[in-house]
Amino acid sequence: LRPCGACDRCGHGGGARRARSRSEDIAAIISLRDVTKTFESGYTALRDVELEVSPERFVALVGPSGCGKSTTLSLIAGLDGPTSGAVTVRGKPVAGITDGIGFLFQRDALLPWKSVRDNVLLPLQLRGVRGNDARSRAAEWIGRVGLRGFEHLFPHQLSGGMRKRA
Repeated sequence: LRPCGACDRCGHGGGARRARSRSEDIAAIISLRDVTKTFESGYTALRDVELEVSPERFVALVGPSGCGKSTTLSLIAGLDGPTSGAVTVRGKPVAGITDGIGFLFQRDALLPWKSVRDNVLLPLQLRGVRGNDARSRAAEWIGRVGLRGFEHLFPHQLSGGMRKRA
C-alpha cells in the first residue's frame, strides 16, 4: 500500500491507498488512475488517487468524515465523473451509470411520493426495462429483501431498515 494524496478537509495525508494485486498479470476489475474530484464549490474531495481492485477481492474504504469515500464510490458507480484522471470498471472507462454495479447510499434515496414497488421499478425504467419484465424483476427483488406484502407502502410508512432494503 502506498499513500497517494491528502484530502483538503482533514489534511491527514493518508487519502486513498493503492492496493497491489497478488499478481501483476491479473487485470484490475476497478481502477482509478490519478483521479481528482473538485466540486463546483471549490472543495477538492479527492486528489491524485490511485486505486486498483483485483477480481474476487473484498475492499473497504475507511477514513474520517469528508475524506472522499462516498465520492470514490460515486465515481466508480458512474453517478459522477472525475475532474481529472481515469476511472475504469472491467477495463472500460466509466461514462455514466456503470452496468453491474450496486450502490447503497448513506441515506436512503427513496422518492417519498412513490410506493416501495414504484421506487424499486424506477432504476429499471431508467435503464429501459418496461412492462411485465420490469414488474416481475421488481417483485423478485422485493421478495429477496423481505418486503413482500409492503409493496404498496410509502417510505414514511417503513422502518429505517425497510427503507434501506427498498
